[in-house]
Amino acid sequence: MILKHFGKLKGRSIDELSTRLWQGVCRNSERLLPGLLIRIPEIDPRILSADILGLDRARIVDILNNRFPDERDRIIFKADAISGGRFDFLGYERLDFGSPLPDWHFDPVSGKRSPRVHWSNINEISAELTGDKKVIWELNRHQYFLTLGQAYWLTGDEKYTETFVRHIESWFNENPPKIGVNWLSSLELAFRSISWIWAYYFFRDSPAFEVKTLKRMTSFLYVQARHIETNLSTYFAPNTHLTGEALGLYMIGTFMSGLTESGKWREKGYQIFLKMLDVHIRDDGTYCEQASHYARYTADLLATLFVIRQRENLPIDGKSFEKLEKLYEFLVCITQPNGETPFVGDDDGGRLYFLDGIPLNDFRPALALGAVLFGRGDFKYIADSQSAELLWLLGPRGLTKFDSMKSNKPSEKSRAFKTGGFYSMRDSWKSNGTNLLILCGPHGFMNCGHAHADALSFVMSFSGDPIFVDSGTYTYTADLNARELYRSSSAHNCLTVNGKSSSIPDGPFSWKTKANSNVLHWHANSAEAKFVGRHDGFRSFGVEYRRELLFEYHGLITLTDTIESAQINSFELNFLLSPTIDADITDSQVALKDRRSGVTKLVIRTEACNDGKSLTGNWSISDWLLSPIYGKQIESKKLVYTVSAKGKVEVKNRIFSAI
Repeated sequence: MILKHFGKLKGRSIDELSTRLWQGVCRNSERLLPGLLIRIPEIDPRILSADILGLDRARIVDILNNRFPDERDRIIFKADAISGGRFDFLGYERLDFGSPLPDWHFDPVSGKRSPRVHWSNINEISAELTGDKKVIWELNRHQYFLTLGQAYWLTGDEKYTETFVRHIESWFNENPPKIGVNWLSSLELAFRSISWIWAYYFFRDSPAFEVKTLKRMTSFLYVQARHIETNLSTYFAPNTHLTGEALGLYMIGTFMSGLTESGKWREKGYQIFLKMLDVHIRDDGTYCEQASHYARYTADLLATLFVIRQRENLPIDGKSFEKLEKLYEFLVCITQPNGETPFVGDDDGGRLYFLDGIPLNDFRPALALGAVLFGRGDFKYIADSQSAELLWLLGPRGLTKFDSMKSNKPSEKSRAFKTGGFYSMRDSWKSNGTNLLILCGPHGFMNCGHAHADALSFVMSFSGDPIFVDSGTYTYTADLNARELYRSSSAHNCLTVNGKSSSIPDGPFSWKTKANSNVLHWHANSAEAKFVGRHDGFRSFGVEYRRELLFEYHGLITLTDTIESAQINSFELNFLLSPTIDADITDSQVALKDRRSGVTKLVIRTEACNDGKSLTGNWSISDWLLSPIYGKQIESKKLVYTVSAKGKVEVKNRIFSAI
């Protein structure tokens, strides 16, 4: 046991060792001396900043009523449901956490209630005692306070303030400092703090929001900031956990500007962003975790920091601005013709803020913000139209600037992001265009916690509609079998060998083996784009593998998989179909039909050979489940082409329009 612990320390820096030691001392001291070290100071509300969000109620409400009437109705409908004790979180609808007030430690999906113990005594990975912490935390992020605040501004109805006050007072009573699951993750404290700051500006003029509640809120904000700065995820999860915590510290410090510690919190938060930029955002604009959802998280976090600093007339590091612009360029290029973004890698169903009703896989509101921040007409072209989110974040001036900007198509139809390993091909930037995205990059970041076994996988849209899709994520820790399935190669449009994945997981956020991918060829011109890559994920079977994808813009797509093996293996090429697509198989040909119209859209014609001789494989179709958002599954179909052979096997699939 001692040798095991010494092994974990090997190779770690002095800073990491001292940080972990200090965090351990603090945790143990809290457990042993709670009465001495865990206290709630009284904070004078007069230390609060006048306004850090720049919200103008009268003008925002007027614009929302006139330009976004459907959004107005959505806000009020959702706020009424919340006031009635029903919540839509992640992929779950009408969740009931108890009445008349929520049980802040309860997961209604599993029916489990987390223990009221010191936060460090709760296992963050295990769901055995707590159920799915994601569900509990989504409630305790209090992001729904923003919906209540929006509804209050729109209607002036005090019932929304009263719901907010009842809920936050209940939360104070049921979540004493350091006790329970809601003190376990510093990121959750940061997001909750940000929600409270937004709520203050929404409700500060309401007579139902009394000074006594405000004093408790500021006192808990102080405790949460202290907890965050002590328990930063610097070495535990230096990804969006760390930058989310940094934004929380920055916003608390800015909001509580009269506190002695406020300057320290602001500076620490800002410096974390500066330090992590080169780690998180590569020079080509891709995000380090190989997960498109978390790339959007990073863009939202960094953009919010910049918006606040611009409002404060404070300088922004030039390199930071360049990095964020490159990240937006990446998000532009992975956007599909219908405006959705495929969830490459994990998605956790969350957002930094929910200020409009746009679906989670639609990143266009983020690109609208990027268009205004950088004056980029190509970002505006993809964003297509402004969303209500832009109004809440930048106010009327943001909308005016967006409206006045000239929109122009991106300069490149197909583009390689070679450091991150994303290769985007398209025949046009029109909404009815054809688009492919193929993956050939690093498996992930550090322990690759948010990666999937998707080496050389691709997604495809034809004539504006998704055809071959990613299965999604569905869950993290609540169902480990489902977690493994959704991360497997069989849940992606790629090869499996004897039913096995190219990378093998080791628990919900780590891996036993990782496939190494590298590109062999890439070119793109006015007529076509071509990609050739390989990975070593099947060498345990003695298998060498490469994939070639040629997209001729006149309409023909040729997918060629070349597999070499000295022993007989079963090789399965997986194709996950969009829920709107069905398939008819006739020998070596597959017709892909639109389920809604019954019209055949595409044809796949297959040829296979083994050491130069014709080889007969088998197409099959089966039921499959996709997860469009964390916690939700929908029915679809999966196509699989299977061959068993040894030697050199080449499978060529030509995909072309049937229309």
